[in-house]
Amino acid sequence: MAAHRVLYILTLGVISLSVEADKPNIVFIIADDMGWNDVSFHGSDQIPTPNIDLLAYSGVALGRYYSHAICTPSRSALLTGKYAYKTGMQGFPPITMGEDRGIPTDIKLLPEYFKDAGYSTHLVGKWHVGSSREEYLPTKRGFDSYFGHRGGFMDYYEYTYEEEWTDGEVSGMSLFRNETPAWDVEGYITDVYTEHAKSVIENHNTESPLFLMVAHNAPHSGNDAALLQAPPEEVRAMRHVESPKRRIFAAMVKKLDDSVGDIVKALSDKGILENTIIVFTSDNGGMTDGEYKNFGSNYPLKGVKSTPYEGGVRVVGLVWSKHLNNTSNYWDGYMHISDWLPTLLSAAGVEVPEDIDGIDHWDSINSNLLSQRFEMYEMDETVGYASIIYGEFKLVTGNVVNSYSLHHGTNLTGIIGKPPSYVKSLTNSAMYRILDSVGKPFNTDDLSLRKKNTIECDISSATTSPCHSGNGTVCLYNIIEDPCETTELSASYPHLVTCMQSLLQTEMKKMIPRPPVFRNPLAAPSLFNYTWDVWIK
Repeated sequence: MAAHRVLYILTLGVISLSVEADKPNIVFIIADDMGWNDVSFHGSDQIPTPNIDLLAYSGVALGRYYSHAICTPSRSALLTGKYAYKTGMQGFPPITMGEDRGIPTDIKLLPEYFKDAGYSTHLVGKWHVGSSREEYLPTKRGFDSYFGHRGGFMDYYEYTYEEEWTDGEVSGMSLFRNETPAWDVEGYITDVYTEHAKSVIENHNTESPLFLMVAHNAPHSGNDAALLQAPPEEVRAMRHVESPKRRIFAAMVKKLDDSVGDIVKALSDKGILENTIIVFTSDNGGMTDGEYKNFGSNYPLKGVKSTPYEGGVRVVGLVWSKHLNNTSNYWDGYMHISDWLPTLLSAAGVEVPEDIDGIDHWDSINSNLLSQRFEMYEMDETVGYASIIYGEFKLVTGNVVNSYSLHHGTNLTGIIGKPPSYVKSLTNSAMYRILDSVGKPFNTDDLSLRKKNTIECDISSATTSPCHSGNGTVCLYNIIEDPCETTELSASYPHLVTCMQSLLQTEMKKMIPRPPVFRNPLAAPSLFNYTWDVWIK
């Protein structure tokens, strides 16, 4: 009888492992401050991104995917499934290393849901949602392992991060392996993260499904002394880019695209690609000018990172799986970054929580159905703006930084001579060969999908008299007909403005105010062997 009981328990264990192994692996790759016009599948010949492009062409490109306007809020929404202002994680500046702040520990995060469902969970790269206390760290919030930087960005070679405090500049090493400073690491950080992600894949025990998040530093700017950094040979390969600054940025993006190809190849070599869902996104729009500028481009969209205009919040997004049913390879339904939590849980057959803002779009994306999302909100009480997307309209209210709220990037589009062959970049990519090996060869004679993903606007009228909200002025746009926000409509639709303002005011009452920024001297790296370590025990 006892032997039969043991056999029964062992059999249940085998069945359980088999069920878990049948769940899809999920690899989520997120770029930092990549603009709308920084991928070539959006129409630009300036920076070839063949691996990212082929993921979009053979998967589903998300034509109307939205994030929050800056990094901490967007990553908080991704991990919680909630608007950042409902967890107190909104606002500029994002979390600094001297702040005692993080995603509240009573909120369950995306990796915790996957871990409970039997997944092996790993994070490579940026965290930036709290590191002052141990309980805020990735390994305490659902990730089995962590290798990356805890703050907003860092030097691409030295891994240092700098902040300006009242008594001067402070600097410390920001790269950690789990909870230990990674002093032994050398190399260009995009390559370092790629190799670590490949190692996670190669060493993965396939008896359980894999959830891997790769949150690159690229193409965010570095510290003030070296805003843009890339290997010299990669910069030289971008000599067709007219702007010298944009040329270095292009090399940074090229290394990021190489990383995507290498990670997908690692999944293929491991034999798990055909049961893997891959997501590629940016956390917000590019920062063409201003603080933390990286010379990314959201052209022809209006605005940059840190604004609620399309250039700040409408970003690159795609989903890839060999088994997607959406044969159009495109989905133009509204999707918000908070929607990934329920969407990915649904794709994995995991029960979706109800107390979130995110909406499950898995069936809609997979089968090219209408989006279930009708409205989206963006709020930053520290800068002083708020916006609402309601159907085809967007209303921007409050104070937005005027210099950030223009159509930036027109001076960054120049090309010297002929650009590199787009078709050749596709056929020479790792992704092109991988698609052939999994039975989804890509026909380079048909690039109609590229046209579908390209936004074309006449922005000449908008550049002469742009609308700036603030001091009682609001800006209303029809972002379906006018995605570049060139024509302001509030005088034509006063009743709609009143309705949207009412909805926005109701939503603003749900905001948890963020505390004032205070960079605590106890966080100084000099107290922790010049590392940005946990400083509240």
